[in-house]
Amino acid sequence: MSLLPTTLNFGETTLAIIDRHGEPWLSARELARALGYRDESAVLRIYSRKRDEFTEEMVSTVKLTVDRKSTSTTVEMRIFSARGCYAIGFFAKTERAKAFRRWVLDVLEAHISGSGTQCRLMPLLGLTRKRWGQVYTPHGFNSVSLNAALVLDYLLERCDDGRWHTLSHREIGGTVGISHTSVRNVLVRLNEWGLVSREPSGTQRPARLRVHSRKIRQQLKHGRLSADDRLPWLH
Repeated sequence: MSLLPTTLNFGETTLAIIDRHGEPWLSARELARALGYRDESAVLRIYSRKRDEFTEEMVSTVKLTVDRKSTSTTVEMRIFSARGCYAIGFFAKTERAKAFRRWVLDVLEAHISGSGTQCRLMPLLGLTRKRWGQVYTPHGFNSVSLNAALVLDYLLERCDDGRWHTLSHREIGGTVGISHTSVRNVLVRLNEWGLVSREPSGTQRPARLRVHSRKIRQQLKHGRLSADDRLPWLH
């Protein structure tokens, strides 16, 4: 099972991800939605004009089965890798193009190494199991599990100092590419596990977080959580 999420958020737009050999690709249709075009024809025109600047690592075509009403139809679809998406965003002239290029570099490319047993998130994915140190299996993790690992990876990078930090759910979600609701759900569970301390927002103060990075690293070293088998899954 791929560790790639099935969708990623670009601002308020949720984009469907195509897993191609463990890397995230976007269809021309999703690219058009992200860039603010009415339909995919604008993206395909850009590609047609600049075809000589795209390599096979940047663009491809796939056949996908699409359910339409009571029938299934096989359609041929042009898809673009992260590099291809950046190139389309570079040539696009919409108001969203600049922000989209930043998103490709900050969010989409971060998932290129997001699958397989060598994934940098593999140790953190242990958080979603009842115990750490269990052998990875193809069906061991799902998209919710990946959300938890992405959020914790972000917090360890940003807040590895033992201090309290003011971080909004939207800020975290916008960086790692998941919804702010998913971020909230993950933080509630990490707080229950004692891996972060969480002060919910009040009338006079915003929400604050403190990451217990020393405890996390100790548990990673010993290969298991201090909790017992009753530790619930993230659902």
